[in-house]
Amino acid sequence: MLPPQIFTRRALARLLTLIAGCWLSCQPIRSSDCRGDEPYEKLSTGYGGEYYGTETDTEAYDAPGSYSSHPLVFADDGSYRQPMDVLFVDGNSALISTKLSGEIYEFSLSPPSVAVAYFEESCSWGQMLALAPGIVAIAENKREQVVILRRASGRWSPTCRLEAPGRARALAWDAENQTLYASGLWSQQLFRWKLQGRDACKETNWQSLATADLQMCGGEVLLLPKHELVLVTDAFGRNYRMLDRQTGRVVKRDRVYGHNITALASVRDGSMVLFPHQLLSETAQSVRSEITWGGVMSNNLRWLHVDRMRHQTGQEIFKQGRFYPLGSTGNGSGDPTALAISSTGLLAITLGGTNRVAIGREDDYYFRQVDVGLHPVACAFTKDESQLIVVNQFSDSLSLIDLATDQVQQISLGPIRAPTQIERGEQAFFNSKLSHDGWMSCHSCHSHGHTNGQLNDNLTDHSFGTPKRVLSLLGQSQTAPYSWTASLPDLESQITHSIRSTMASDRKVSLATVDDIAAYIRSLPPPPSRVVARQSVAAREQSHAPYHVDSPMTASPLANTGKFARGAALFRELGCNACHGGKWYTSAENYDVDLADQNNHRLFNPPSLVSISQRQDVLLHDGRATSLRDLLENHHHELSRELSKSEVNRLVAYLEQL
Repeated sequence: MLPPQIFTRRALARLLTLIAGCWLSCQPIRSSDCRGDEPYEKLSTGYGGEYYGTETDTEAYDAPGSYSSHPLVFADDGSYRQPMDVLFVDGNSALISTKLSGEIYEFSLSPPSVAVAYFEESCSWGQMLALAPGIVAIAENKREQVVILRRASGRWSPTCRLEAPGRARALAWDAENQTLYASGLWSQQLFRWKLQGRDACKETNWQSLATADLQMCGGEVLLLPKHELVLVTDAFGRNYRMLDRQTGRVVKRDRVYGHNITALASVRDGSMVLFPHQLLSETAQSVRSEITWGGVMSNNLRWLHVDRMRHQTGQEIFKQGRFYPLGSTGNGSGDPTALAISSTGLLAITLGGTNRVAIGREDDYYFRQVDVGLHPVACAFTKDESQLIVVNQFSDSLSLIDLATDQVQQISLGPIRAPTQIERGEQAFFNSKLSHDGWMSCHSCHSHGHTNGQLNDNLTDHSFGTPKRVLSLLGQSQTAPYSWTASLPDLESQITHSIRSTMASDRKVSLATVDDIAAYIRSLPPPPSRVVARQSVAAREQSHAPYHVDSPMTASPLANTGKFARGAALFRELGCNACHGGKWYTSAENYDVDLADQNNHRLFNPPSLVSISQRQDVLLHDGRATSLRDLLENHHHELSRELSKSEVNRLVAYLEQL
């Protein structure tokens, strides 16, 4: 006889979530396209009688910070810093990097306090790692460098700068081989520098090694010395690369079920990799009844064997691994952002979308969750592992958690000003509480405003059973109408549909929040082409080619070369500009391009070709083409004649420069 407590609502919810997660692991997982189908003033109900949101305004998300259990108080003379990472540099102090203010803070544990450790104007600081006592490497995003900082006489200062074009996303340090790694976000490369000698603060001691071509946007980096490998994951999607530790050569290209992989950890004596991620199913319909169990989107931990990642493919990669859903019905635990592991195996996962931290051990039935500040993005255990420090990006604060009692102490980095409309929109864009049970945010599908290149089945095209590829939102402010069928006339309509229908919001949708998110999306520039991203900042400045521009025709340093001109001429000769026209390479019309979805719908709106080199490895509405070359050579997309190999090369080279 089974004990009656097994059938509690909580246990049943957990069981069903686990079943849904296991089912999803066997499906071809892709992502969602947050698009709408009517002007936002009119939307109130969805498909088949399911109810989504409401037309009535509410105060729920109008006040910045009101969706946190730690409300903010704004000061007229305050700043807005956006802390991004934490790194303990000794037993009592940690560095805190910031994205917006150019400041690096030093946090002292006893007593808890913060002070500016270093400031450099116009710098955007990112991930940090320790190279040696008193020596830290930190990614700097605006100048696209990795900066080496040293503490001397109690003060931190930069000693040398390593160029990392295309923005260094993540860092790793191989102490045995004295090699520093940095993944290039838009350059799609892995940078390597070898330290010659002991002095890491002398720039001439860093030898630049050959970069590796990842053919994906570089994300997290993990050293796997037991296997002589380096693992790099996609910054947005589900791809990963394994590289030879000694040569830097890519030895494995594959993918996992999941996206938004935000951290990597080596566990089980280096035999397994652990990472938090999100998981989207192209076969699940975006309705509340499927969202509520994590069937559309789930937030998870996954353990995979390194040997299987290296030598197997497809579903074989996942055998003998583990899968742990962080969310359950009523608490989707949206958008895991970081992971920390104590020496005793205690796990801490920041949940950026719900402003919480999940804490527990691998075999726990449930992870307990602790409320922190707005959008936690990083965490670290103190030296004695009795406390956890959490970095809250949108509230300019740290949360210090006593792990014995779960008591939280909020530590402000200083007076904070009220956010602008664009900044309010950014906060809402990353807010999973806008969705049913907190399973997803706008970012969950449009990763950092971009795309994970996967498919989602929602009502944008007025039907189910026709999943379509998620479109990037970067640089799309001038490309209305929106969706694959041009069904949404403006961003406000798209956003309202996404919140009410695709995300099945439980709350009243504030028009002010919709306007804020629209302002944020309109502020997002297009990413640089891969060609531009691989140019040094100095080379770009010399060629007068800005990183982001209004006219994509001038976006490449090679725009005035004969090679570019020949590609442009072939593009026009083939009539590609009939659909992909104007400076944004798109059109407001729908076209029959000899493609059909599962319901035989044949009219599609052409997406912009600007920055197409950054679009992952799925093209067309259903992702059937895996690259530009595949699109031209195997799918012959709208080609009036067969192209020679040299013509394909010319056209691909031209498109990759846009």
